[in-house]
Formats: sequence, C-alpha cells, structure tokens
Amino acid sequence: MPKKDTAAAVLGMLSTAGAQTRRTPESGPPAEEAEEMAAAPTVTVTQDAPALVTTLPTPTRPTTTTAAEAPRTLRLRPGTAQRLRQAWLETKRDDVLLTAQDFASDLVDEALARRRRRPAAQN
Repeated sequence: MPKKDTAAAVLGMLSTAGAQTRRTPESGPPAEEAEEMAAAPTVTVTQDAPALVTTLPTPTRPTTTTAAEAPRTLRLRPGTAQRLRQAWLETKRDDVLLTAQDFASDLVDEALARRRRRPAAQN
C-alpha cells in the first residue's frame, strides 16, 4: 500500500483556493434574500404575558447511611494494587471480556468466604 503524502494533505488544508467561492461577511445577503427579509411582517407586543412558575416536588433524601451501603472505592497499597493488576491481566488472557471490577470483586468474595470458613481458633 503506498504511503500518503502528508505534506500535500496539510498544504491542501491550509490552501485558500476555496476562499474565492465563499461569500464574505461584508458583501451581505443576495438581493433576493434582502427583499424577503424586508417583506417579513413585524410583530409588536402590547401586553406582558403572565409568567407561570411551578416547582417540582423534591425527593426526600435519607439522612443516615445504613451499614449495608458501603463505599465502592477502596484504596490499596501500591504493591498490592500492582499485584492485583498483574493477576487480572494474566486472567484476562483467557477471558477477554473479564473486567477489572468483576475480577477484583470475585477475588475479594473468595477471600472473604475463606476467612469465614477458617476456625475461630486460628484468628
């Protein structure tokens, strides 16, 4: 496949060849358009229209956060974050549709399940 001539493309974009075909702002509209604009009827408003303003009801927000609502963002130590990313990239090679969020969620779910199964004596 031949290479594109980028220099010619850039010069073409910078060219003023099409400037002669464009109407300049000083020239104004053609005579036909000027006649149509002059023939348009004018409207005069003699009374102010009453303004109608209504408010939408504001939904109530819960004032307290329940324990079930946990923040979705957690900060990891840099070393842990790097190992997590490496593990996700390795796993993603086999499952290209695997998102980092799904991978991390599955990993944390598995770790929490193992921690619950561990006997209390080992804690």
